[in-house]
Amino acid sequence: MLPRCFVLCTLILAPSLTIAQSTPSLSHFGRNLAVAPNQTIENATCFLCSVAVDGQVNGSVHVFAGDVFLNGRVAGDVVVFGGNLSLTSSAVVDGHMLIFGGHLHQDPAAMPHPATVISALVFLPLILTLCLVIGALIVLARRMVRGPIAYPPLPRL
Repeated sequence: MLPRCFVLCTLILAPSLTIAQSTPSLSHFGRNLAVAPNQTIENATCFLCSVAVDGQVNGSVHVFAGDVFLNGRVAGDVVVFGGNLSLTSSAVVDGHMLIFGGHLHQDPAAMPHPATVISALVFLPLILTLCLVIGALIVLARRMVRGPIAYPPLPRL
């Protein structure tokens, strides 16, 4: 019975051992992510934080509401939503760079990288519409909850 259990456990756990040996993908929420100069990772994803790449990223870098400081190499795409992208002279991006609502800061000595920068003004109609809908819901909720107004009786003289 024991050898069968051992073989079964080995077969179940073998795929997880091979996955653990591959390069990791890092995902952070609210905590800055840094790739050291001698470190290699697969993908970097960051929400409400910033990414600093001094090493190598074999995949893509995705940042939402944060900045990217690139001093190393990214083999895939760099997507920044609501933040800035800074490239040094030694930065290399093999894929596309897309920046929503931010700016591209590039070292003059750096190799020129074509980037797509979309201004934050593109989102202005969406934000105004969302504010209008939320305001209408607040007014409607107040009218439904308030009910009739009861005034206190006037004093008799």
